[in-house]
Order: sequence, then structure tokens, then C-alpha cells
Amino acid sequence: MGNKNSGATHTISLRPDKDEIVRDVILGKRTKLEIAALCGIHESNVTRYFKKHVTEEMHREIIAEDRMNRVEKATGVLNSERLDVSRSYESLARRVDAIITQAEQNDDPAFALVGLESLRKVLRDIAQLQGKLAQNLTVNVSLAESKEWIVMREILKEVVDQVPEARAPLLTAMRHHALSVTKDDQGIGL
Repeated sequence: MGNKNSGATHTISLRPDKDEIVRDVILGKRTKLEIAALCGIHESNVTRYFKKHVTEEMHREIIAEDRMNRVEKATGVLNSERLDVSRSYESLARRVDAIITQAEQNDDPAFALVGLESLRKVLRDIAQLQGKLAQNLTVNVSLAESKEWIVMREILKEVVDQVPEARAPLLTAMRHHALSVTKDDQGIGL
């Protein structure tokens, strides 16, 4: 342990993996104690580093990016499964079509009619399945977590700091349009 001005909090700043460290702690993949052990510093130095160098906007951006990555990954899996199901139904439809063709060639109209009924059901199932899967692939992203909104918030804060008279009309307009107004950001609500 060193004195307060020993520079131990800058140990993380000097590391090439500092962004990964910050991301891991914010996402709960590693604890501050684990980071302290990795860097050879005390846990309180890690805590001070986070208070000094990791802003709320960075925190929200990392969480938003992680959520978007998970959504994209899940959507990829769903799309892949959807294609697999679609291929299975298409294969079944081709097989039924082959059976109908064979029945027609053998001059067996009753069997061909049964095959056509089966094909109709398979095609109906494919259409219903595709419709249901297309409806279920909805992605919701919160505006408060988007990178653009975080930047816009900072811009609005700067403007309100420069022109304090703008605070009241801005808050009124935000409330009128049902935008969130919180105490976290000194009542600016951005």
C-alpha cells in the first residue's frame, strides 16, 4: 500500500487491457478485487480509478453495447433455427410433391388426391410458421441506452450549463413529451 499520491490508481490507465478491465467490471465478469490482484494494487485504488475515470455515460454505453451484442447473437440463432425449420418443411413439401408425381404417373388419382391434400397442409404449415417466426423477431432498444442519446444528453447538459435560463423551458418540454426527468443529473432529466 502506498500513500495517497503514489499513482497506484494510474496503474490501470497504463495497462493495454484497461478497456477490457472496465467492461468486465461493469458487466460483472470480474470483481474489483480480482482486478486489484491482477494489477498488483489495493482494491480501493481500483474503486478510485472507477470513480475518477469511468463516467456514467461510459457505464451506460458499455451496458447498451453488451445488450445489443446479446440481441444480435440471439437474433442470429433464431434466424438460423428459422432457416432450419424452413428447410425441413421445404424438404417435406418436395417429398410430398414427388409422391404426387409418382401417383399421377401410375394413374392412381385417389392417391394423388391424398398427396395433394397433404401438400396443401404442409404449405399451410410453412406459411403459418414463417408468419409466426417473423412476428416474434422483434428487438426493443431503449433510447436511454443508445450511444447517440448519451451524446445528445451531454450536449444538452452543456447548453443548459451555459444558458441556465434554458433549463426550465427544456424541462417543461421534456415533461410534455414524456421524456424521463431524473435527479441523477441535477434535474436536467436528460
